[in-house]
Amino acid sequence: MKYMTFNSSCAYAGLANMLERFGIETEDREIALAMGLPYLFSKEKGVYCAGPMLQTADWFHLYLRPRGIQMTETKTDRAAVGIFLKSVSCAMLGIAVPSGGRHAVVYTGIKQGRYGFLNNKRRDSPEPESFLLTEEELAARLGDRAVIATLEKTAPRPVELTGYFQASIGVLRELKEEISAFCGKERSLRELAKARDRLFRAVFLDAVTMLELIGEEELGTRLRFFQRQLLDILKEGKAQILQSRMPVAEVERAIDDYICLIQAGDENRRKEARK
Repeated sequence: MKYMTFNSSCAYAGLANMLERFGIETEDREIALAMGLPYLFSKEKGVYCAGPMLQTADWFHLYLRPRGIQMTETKTDRAAVGIFLKSVSCAMLGIAVPSGGRHAVVYTGIKQGRYGFLNNKRRDSPEPESFLLTEEELAARLGDRAVIATLEKTAPRPVELTGYFQASIGVLRELKEEISAFCGKERSLRELAKARDRLFRAVFLDAVTMLELIGEEELGTRLRFFQRQLLDILKEGKAQILQSRMPVAEVERAIDDYICLIQAGDENRRKEARK
């Protein structure tokens, strides 16, 4: 059993659990570091994403393809999920949890007439490491559509990360501009709540987790301070001009420093590749 070792890493721990079946011993943080996750940012359907929120096959292939593994994502209606799972021996999918969010679990087969799952959790969590669900219980935890990830062996293919790093720099520059524009005008409580996840989560939360992975404590501390400021403002439950409450210029400098970190990370990787 491979456990979560950083925030929101259930899909990464799940991938590590699936890879055990292919004789690959790894864990979530090793996957994250090998694929350059601390240096990756994306804008997906208008939402800025970083760290463990980059969890589709396109991102996982940065780790998988050099190791001769291919991930396939199958989108299916809720009613067909059980049928699909019965056709495979192992798969990963997201299910609803009591907290209201979604959690990645690994399907391991039919046991006692029920669907068996590994629960990708932290080692010290009191939650069970595995559980069984009837078809009805499984359906109740799914949305109308589900994405099911499976793995298979393929020919190894090298991956060049520089292009991803450069694209991430472009995303961060765009994010900086959007944050500056957003913070300069009065925003309703609804706008603020939506922006928390769409604009701010990538750099104030998930990027902080990534900085912890690579030991960049100073920048992480600065971003964590902005995170606390934003949460305190949101708790007030009223319209705000964030620029009057947060040091937006300092936020912009922190984003610029993250861009420099990505550039340095890219250069270091290229140096290592030339050795």
